[in-house]
Amino acid sequence: MYDFAASGYSTVVLTAIYSAYFVGVIGAASGLDSGAATALWTTAVAVANGIVLVSAPIVGAIADFRATKKAFLIVVTLLCIVSTGAIAAAGPAEIVLATTLVVFSYVMFASGENLISAFLPEIATPETMGRTSGYGWSIGYVGGLVTLALCLGYITWAQGQDQSPEQFVPLTLVITAGVMLAASLITFAWLRERATPTALASDQSYARIGFERLKETLSDARRFQDLFRFLGSLTVFQAGIS
Repeated sequence: MYDFAASGYSTVVLTAIYSAYFVGVIGAASGLDSGAATALWTTAVAVANGIVLVSAPIVGAIADFRATKKAFLIVVTLLCIVSTGAIAAAGPAEIVLATTLVVFSYVMFASGENLISAFLPEIATPETMGRTSGYGWSIGYVGGLVTLALCLGYITWAQGQDQSPEQFVPLTLVITAGVMLAASLITFAWLRERATPTALASDQSYARIGFERLKETLSDARRFQDLFRFLGSLTVFQAGIS
């Protein structure tokens, strides 16, 4: 159900509606041509991914040692919901505000994706992990399509009322935030933290632990060449999709 909740953000904000609105309306109102506005959008997404890349090892180490994955998941999800709804307040000429909110909401979205994935080894066996993950992805696509259908239904109605994109597109973000909140509440209610807290040594810090773990993972890459080839290919593929 968390996949159901989060996929509305990726579908509406990143893919189908707001990205086009950002380039065609906010960028144009700010004096940017489509090329420059597209470059700004992709730069914002890249900056957000860079922030997650640096922060994820630290957040992961804190969540693992303190057994607070669920608490962190709730916080970043609520921040993503609030900031997604807040994007609606950015007017056509307020490109700095819109860009800042997109970066912040994306960081929270991606952090939530990392945290929810960390629960998978706890709720599935090695034999059922792939199937469980597949169910999550499938339900996620359903959630994305449901959210998109609600938004497009509203847009169709609004266009019939002779409303402009400046009027109806911001409301699609509120719809997206509402669906995300409703669906994620199911996860918050049922998913439980199964990990146990670990004491932090006096000479350790969460940042140090996080990056030491990352270093160990990278040093083990030669033993998992197929995995890292897959991750490299996936990175290039997703970059092209974005």
